[in-house]
Amino acid sequence: MRSNLILKKLILALVITCSVFGNANADSQIEAPDIHVGDYWRFRTVDGFTNETTLEFTQRVVEVNDHEIVIQLQNKSIKKTELRYYNRHWNSLDVGSTKFDPYYPAFKFPMSVGVTWRQEFRSTSTNGQSNSAFMNGKVLALEKVTVPAGIFDAYRIESDIESHGTDANANSSKGHKTTWYAPAIKYYVRSEITVSSEGRVRSKSVDELVEYSLRDQSGKKN
Repeated sequence: MRSNLILKKLILALVITCSVFGNANADSQIEAPDIHVGDYWRFRTVDGFTNETTLEFTQRVVEVNDHEIVIQLQNKSIKKTELRYYNRHWNSLDVGSTKFDPYYPAFKFPMSVGVTWRQEFRSTSTNGQSNSAFMNGKVLALEKVTVPAGIFDAYRIESDIESHGTDANANSSKGHKTTWYAPAIKYYVRSEITVSSEGRVRSKSVDELVEYSLRDQSGKKN
């Protein structure tokens, strides 16, 4: 009887352990965020070589419809603002100086660890320069990341971008970008990008979230 009782306890403990560790390792899919007018994020850009802050900017949602998210972007150092357009998955359509066709594929939803994508796209600048490009992206991990706005659980996305000019004298460039997307704030909290051309690194920069404010459907702050 005693041996049977011990065996039952061992089995029960094993079931509980498997259940606990199974839940801890399970990675649920994250759907595209529900964005509202008034949602707001403030970032700073840091030079990847000197660690100096080179830019501070805000992004505030001013319109949302079935197909697009429209944000008003403002550079702290100047009073001028501009509008930028994204699809409902936070992929750029029109950033003022450049338009993307069909879009710049920064994110893929539903999002979960292990999701990969390859997307070809074209960019056209206001001066008429056109580039063909592609991106390979992969969600590698769900991890904690610390930025000035706090500590967040975020999906780490690694992306490789390659762009080629379409005219005879155009250069090619490559970029590697690491982005941390935090479901709690419906946006990214940090991104690091390195741009290379002609076999040399040309720039490194980091964007970090400084503060944010989210609204509900009625327009009230959460």
